Amino acid sequence: MSDDLVLRAAGRDEDAALRAVVAGAFPDNPKARAEITRWQWWDNPFGSTRAWVWDDAGTVVACYVGYPLPVVIGGLPGVAALGVDAAILPSHQGRRLFTRLSRALYADCGAHGMPLTICYPNANSTLGITKAGWQPIARLRTHVLPLDDRWLADRFHLPLPAARLARAAVFRIPATGLVAEQVDGVPDGIDGLWQQVAPGVQNGVVRDAAWWRWRYAQHPDAPYRFFEVRRGGQLVGAAVTLAREAFGGRFLNLLELLTVDVGAARALTRAISAGAGDAVGAALVALPGSPLDRLAPRAGFRRLPQRLEPKPVMFGAVSNDGSVPEPAALAWSVAWGDLDHI
Repeated sequence: MSDDLVLRAAGRDEDAALRAVVAGAFPDNPKARAEITRWQWWDNPFGSTRAWVWDDAGTVVACYVGYPLPVVIGGLPGVAALGVDAAILPSHQGRRLFTRLSRALYADCGAHGMPLTICYPNANSTLGITKAGWQPIARLRTHVLPLDDRWLADRFHLPLPAARLARAAVFRIPATGLVAEQVDGVPDGIDGLWQQVAPGVQNGVVRDAAWWRWRYAQHPDAPYRFFEVRRGGQLVGAAVTLAREAFGGRFLNLLELLTVDVGAARALTRAISAGAGDAVGAALVALPGSPLDRLAPRAGFRRLPQRLEPKPVMFGAVSNDGSVPEPAALAWSVAWGDLDHI
């Protein structure tokens, strides 16, 4: 290792250097854009984003960032870090820099009031962060709701008439008497809805109005669609979707599905399906055994077999300061919107 390499903390004043490393390692990463890092890292309302870098004679050649998330751990409110944008320039890869970089970031996050770092690592990162203390918790599983008979036939190698019958029988969404609708922004009443749902979430993101406003309404690109359902004027369900190319077609990723009961979830699914346009399906991800995993099939979705999932996504956490020594032993609730890049 070069004597000029220095492992150190970095801050907002080095945003351009951090973005250059991310862009150099991952050319299509949206964090190459200043407006994205400003929103996600530096203007984050939940705490202080931490960043660590390897510096080679004055040039940042590797980085790793932990930005704050509002969470409950064991039912108690707090803040955790989401570990993102671990990147090493091609010129410095293969020098065993990543594990030391990870340990430094996790310790710093712990020292700044974030006892856990949550990670969704790719295959290239898993070994390094495991050496630094990351504990795998579970693989996220994908649930789908086909909206197009031909896509279903092609994806599952079925004759078109059989796909049509299967979609009508297997993916039928019963009417509930509730009618959901698309709205222009974050639905009014999210805090009250979260208060009703929160007792079922012992470990996970706090999905209150502050989270919805920052995560979705304040995103620089504002690519999301919002849905709500009310009973007697009270908000009983809310959802957020994002259209993306996946699974061989245009899909609606269901990033949030927050409901007080199955009836509200079904009403939202029906509204999302009715307004799907050219999308061939809707999809969501959940941890096996979690409340969302149990709700998904009752709302009209079916879990994909692992062999058909396009790319595995692992979820895990690091105990930054030892106060939560076994994060893998906790029952977690996760939604697609928790991931930083969608």
